[in-house]
Amino acid sequence: MKRHHKIPLMALALLLGLANVFGIVGCVGLSSRVDRDALNGVPNEELLLLFDAENAVYIARDEADLAERNLQDAKLSLARARRYGDVVEDRRTSGATIDSVQLLDLLSTWNDTRIEMREAEVALRETELDTSDVRLWNARAHYEREKARLVKDKNPAVGADLDIEDFDRQVKDWDERKAEADAKLDERKEAVVAARASYYDLSRRLQTESNGAYGGPWADLLD
Repeated sequence: MKRHHKIPLMALALLLGLANVFGIVGCVGLSSRVDRDALNGVPNEELLLLFDAENAVYIARDEADLAERNLQDAKLSLARARRYGDVVEDRRTSGATIDSVQLLDLLSTWNDTRIEMREAEVALRETELDTSDVRLWNARAHYEREKARLVKDKNPAVGADLDIEDFDRQVKDWDERKAEADAKLDERKEAVVAARASYYDLSRRLQTESNGAYGGPWADLLD
């Protein structure tokens, strides 16, 4: 007689809770999925096999939340850089400035470069947010396939009608979408690296020519 090992009640509750969440929330992006009730006939200890797939979904959700926060921060930095353009022009036209015309021209060029960098960062954060969505669906697709395999193997009466090839095709589709999204994200990252290099070079020049008055690492904190 087969002996079923006990698992902690907290772990079991977590597993069943995850099954409820994943079975209800956001499955519109998947054509093949396993109804959560199908897990009822799976031995408790076998459900532990789903932990890695479930964890990947939670990680993807956390990435999406972080991407949203990073995007909002990037937009604030861009707005701050754009506002600083008005500050430069006010100094140029006020007649009270002690800065030379040449220094103000350099300051204006520096801020234009900063705006370009911030725009590149916003584009990166937007792409990160889009990519996090793709990664979430990719993780869900993998979760559904693992769930299908488990039900088919451990609850054959319910899993008889499941076609694992459907789940394999779904995973392949989302793997391809994820690869495309990751490639686009890499392009955005390279653009940010190039934009930051130009900005930092100009910052060092501005610091030198202004005797430290402008272009320092505190620039984004003071304008």
